[in-house]
Amino acid sequence: MWTSWGWENINLGAAALWEPCGSEMMETQEDIYVGSIETDRGVREQVRFYDTRGMRDNSDLPKHCFSCTDGYVLVYSIDSKESFRRVELLKKEIDRSKDKKEVTIVVLGNKSELQEQRRVDHDGAQHWAKVEKVKLWEVSVADRRTLIEPFIFLASKMTQPPNKSGFPLSRRNKGSGSLDS
Repeated sequence: MWTSWGWENINLGAAALWEPCGSEMMETQEDIYVGSIETDRGVREQVRFYDTRGMRDNSDLPKHCFSCTDGYVLVYSIDSKESFRRVELLKKEIDRSKDKKEVTIVVLGNKSELQEQRRVDHDGAQHWAKVEKVKLWEVSVADRRTLIEPFIFLASKMTQPPNKSGFPLSRRNKGSGSLDS
C-alpha cells in the first residue's frame, strides 16, 4: 500500500511512525517510510509512506503519485489559513487525477495544542471535510496519541476486503442447463 503525504512544515510521518515524542522537529525532506499498522480488524499491514516534503511553494503533487497511491494524508497547520487552502487545492487535484480509482483521503489539522494561535476555524474545517467526504482529525505531533486513530483508520480503509455481494453473478437454472443473469 502506498500513501502520499502533503503537509506544512514538519516531518509528521517519522513522528507518527517511530521518533520519540519530544524530539526536535525539522523541516521535512522528500522520503519514503515503511510502517506496520494494526488495522481495526486486528491485522498488521505494512504501509509505505511517500513524503512529498510539503507543498509550500505552490508546486503540484508529483504526477507519479496518482497512479500508485492507495491513500493520501493531507496535513495543514491550524495556525495557518494558507496551509488549509493548500490542502483544499490538493484535494481537488487528487479528485481530478485519480482516474476513478478508489483512494482513501485523511486530513490532519496539526498543532492542535496551539488553540490561541488558531487561524483555521474548527467547525468550518469539519464542514469542508464532510462535504468533501474525507475524515479530518486535529492532531499534535507533540502528543503522538492523537496520531494513532487517523493512521489506523487509513490502514483499515486501504486494506478493506472487497464487499461480497449477496447475489450470485450467475446461477444454473435446474432442468434447462441455461444461465440466468
